[in-house]
Amino acid sequence: MSELKRTPLYDAHVAAGATMVDFGGWEMPVQYPTGIVAEHLYTRSDCSLFDVSHMGRLLIEGPERVKFLQYVLSSNVLALEMNTAQYCIIPDENGYAIDDAYLYMFEEDNFLLVVNAANTEKDLAHLLPIAEKFDVKVTDITPDWAAIAVQGPKTNEILAKLADCEAVEEPLRHNKLHIVKMNRREVYLAVTGYTGEPIGYELYIHTEDAEYYWNRLIELGATPVGLGARDTLRLEAALPLYGHEMGIDNYGNEIRLFSVPLASFAVKFAEEKGAYVGREALEAQYADFLRQKDGDHTDCKAL
Repeated sequence: MSELKRTPLYDAHVAAGATMVDFGGWEMPVQYPTGIVAEHLYTRSDCSLFDVSHMGRLLIEGPERVKFLQYVLSSNVLALEMNTAQYCIIPDENGYAIDDAYLYMFEEDNFLLVVNAANTEKDLAHLLPIAEKFDVKVTDITPDWAAIAVQGPKTNEILAKLADCEAVEEPLRHNKLHIVKMNRREVYLAVTGYTGEPIGYELYIHTEDAEYYWNRLIELGATPVGLGARDTLRLEAALPLYGHEMGIDNYGNEIRLFSVPLASFAVKFAEEKGAYVGREALEAQYADFLRQKDGDHTDCKAL
């Protein structure tokens, strides 16, 4: 059995009394001494911290980066504006999800693709051979960056206490991005998260700064939350998780994308998308979805 990976915040979790478990090959906190229910409720009433540094972070660079991403992702990358993000799927030729992901455009000359921790190696094995056909470079920068999700109604109040954090004073817009200075350190700030909270951010920070921000946010009133409450929070918000509502079902069958409600946001058939991996299969799947939505259930195997 291979040794489990650890995020830069591993020591902080252990020091806080977290119960550590194997999650996608990473040693992660499933809960802290207060327990899952308390952590769930604190997120809904106050502000919680989630270590999401285990998620894979892929830097996409090169002259044909948009063309490449249009081909390997289900979303319409051309619709992505500077300083915005979009939810997307990495589909296979049969219209199934290799993974679901988030695409960020923090800078004009590159994209950040964040994928599920357990799927990072699989995603790279799929993407890198395709990348060889484009003038593009795909780099795994996961070790160089950490990520902390800050979620809950008091999130703005807490983040605003960090110096020079003007971004949280603006009207909150989902999928909006900022590059800011927090206490003289650079932070890539995204109005994203997977808890269903209307106020929430994900902070992408240099690995060496991870423990500083974690401890500082706790000092300001946020509380650490583990994977257990992260799961109950996303379930309460009806958000799918790869490996559960997406990927392979309990019988070993691949789950079609249009059985997941969020697929309607992540799969696009715009003309400018052109041909992409799995497009024909996804178009057929979408047609089946619309037919059954209209009450025609003559062939329920379609979804």
